[in-house]
Amino acid sequence: MGFGTVGRALHALLERRRADIAREYGVELLVTGVASRRLGWRADANGVDAASPQGPICNDLGEWVTASRAALVFEAIALEPQTGQPALDYLRVILDRGVHVVSANKGPVVHGYRELTSLARARGVSYHFESAVMDGAPVFSLVRECLPLAGLSAVRGIFTSTATVVLEAMERGATLAEGIAEAQRLGIAEADPAYDVDGWDSAVKLCALANVLLDGDIRPNGVVRAGLGELSREEIRAARDAGSPIRLVGSVERTEGGSLYACVEPMRCAPDGPFGIVRSTTLVTHYEADVFPGGLTVTSRDPDPTTTAYGMLADMVRTLRER
Repeated sequence: MGFGTVGRALHALLERRRADIAREYGVELLVTGVASRRLGWRADANGVDAASPQGPICNDLGEWVTASRAALVFEAIALEPQTGQPALDYLRVILDRGVHVVSANKGPVVHGYRELTSLARARGVSYHFESAVMDGAPVFSLVRECLPLAGLSAVRGIFTSTATVVLEAMERGATLAEGIAEAQRLGIAEADPAYDVDGWDSAVKLCALANVLLDGDIRPNGVVRAGLGELSREEIRAARDAGSPIRLVGSVERTEGGSLYACVEPMRCAPDGPFGIVRSTTLVTHYEADVFPGGLTVTSRDPDPTTTAYGMLADMVRTLRER
């Protein structure tokens, strides 16, 4: 569901790994449905050519799920940050039908994580979303599967490469608008680039991290947010020249009172810290926990659509192992 850049990269990756999946897990892959705004709801239980689907067109999601006889649905449609719709409703229907879901969409995680997880459990299926925050790099699974009882207290990171590209352009003397244009030429900016540079993308990702890893229940409007618009080129260049470049950093932490505080803001970063070394499209997630006095950092250098697709493939493998 959703056959844009990520969906096409996922299809290509699944084709390349088809023999490995069959050998390791005894599973044969068959695409039986493709849905997008351009293609409509295409489904055929006998198989669909995802690259050029010609199968029957269904009227709606429910008919599509039935006609495809899907065992698992990959979902990668556009994000709507304030409500997570329509993806949230789509996932409710799919899970309620007893179909596994692998999603790259952070909207449903923010607005329906507990509900969707509970529904999946009740129907005996899986709901995974590793690619929702940091493309294919392990974020949720790292903590939930590899760091039990670690005493996690905070998660910080640089979650949008667009903001970094814009800041680096301004370090070279470009305007904010020129920096955004550079990010657009690289193909990394959101359809509305203000979503990146104003901090909304990072705020949504923080909510997902808080709600899943820190047992929170926060929404984007509850994140204290400051974007790049108030920064001057002179301020940005001076920070770079001083060796502490400005980066757009998101942070969620548990306060002494037990509540969660989340914020996104441009900040000067120490050159030897986890964020001061970030360049270009590199993404970083930094965990603070009792058992890691200096924190634990995961860095993904120059991720691309195949990186995101890999996170979805890994979630499919996780589903197979669970079953």
